[in-house]
Amino acid sequence: MEEPKVLIISALWNSEKYIGEELESVINQTYANWELMLADDNANEATMKIIREFMARDPRILLMGNDTGRHGSHGNNRNLIINADTKNDSYDYYAFLDNDDVWKPDKLESYVRKAEEVRREKGADKPICFTCNMEIIDDQGNLKDPDFASTYQYEIKHPMDSFFTHRVFGCNLFVDRQVFLALRSMMSDPDFPETISYDNFAYQTAAALDADLSFMPKVLMSYRRHGENTTKGAVYKTNANYILRMALQAGTVIHNNAYIARDSIDSIDYILKLKLSDEKRKEVLEIRKALEKGGIYAMRIWHKYHVNCGNAIRTAANWLSLCLGLERKYMNREKYPEL
Repeated sequence: MEEPKVLIISALWNSEKYIGEELESVINQTYANWELMLADDNANEATMKIIREFMARDPRILLMGNDTGRHGSHGNNRNLIINADTKNDSYDYYAFLDNDDVWKPDKLESYVRKAEEVRREKGADKPICFTCNMEIIDDQGNLKDPDFASTYQYEIKHPMDSFFTHRVFGCNLFVDRQVFLALRSMMSDPDFPETISYDNFAYQTAAALDADLSFMPKVLMSYRRHGENTTKGAVYKTNANYILRMALQAGTVIHNNAYIARDSIDSIDYILKLKLSDEKRKEVLEIRKALEKGGIYAMRIWHKYHVNCGNAIRTAANWLSLCLGLERKYMNREKYPEL
């Protein structure tokens, strides 16, 4: 019996500094039944030269262009989700890959074996969306943090937490075909908001579909942090400097929480178009109302789902912002379109 097939998708840009190491880590996976689809977003010639060399070495590495008009990280990843799999049910699972990260040799095998275990225990129709622990490396590959899950308290405790705080990293997502096709159906809408990032949206979609959202505590990849990251401004460690920054930038925190609320409301409006169970539809509608109204209702929903934003300080700040209505003024899209 043939092993399940995995499609790895990666939005490609100018990545000549790191992409060789990344592709080498994919080729060296202990699990062999995969294909990698790269989407070229007008990458420079130095990057494309490396890509062509790897394609000559391994026919599992494929390349597609991007003439959709959707560019940048969000646009190119959306393009991939819509167009990468055109082989009529030939893939069972999907993994996402950034251009500067490095996979441990057993990453895909660990994911597939866990997915097959879930299939045996919960049935072949159970949707799947896994995440894993990571280590942090710098631009030179030096280890900076061996256990990112502990530093950032990355594991999401309740499925519905993802609607209140954006803590999902697309680079370590692993989903099954059911979740992937749901994403494609929604993101194919020409009016799909460009502000919605695929990573949190994928996790939220899976949560609404009652997917198995297993977290793999083993470190399965190296997440590279450097000045060219789109998340270079993020702060992960909870220490005195983090607390001081939160206090001094309270306005920015409230502004960011308003962005998350608006983004989640937009996501929910698409997710509600899916075929959900009555229970999940009720939960999603409750969360939408809480994000929109704030106040006492939001407080009740927050406690009902035991929302956790990763650490006590971040959770308390987000709770205050939402339940006290501190972000309500930013919910006016006409007055604050920049969100």
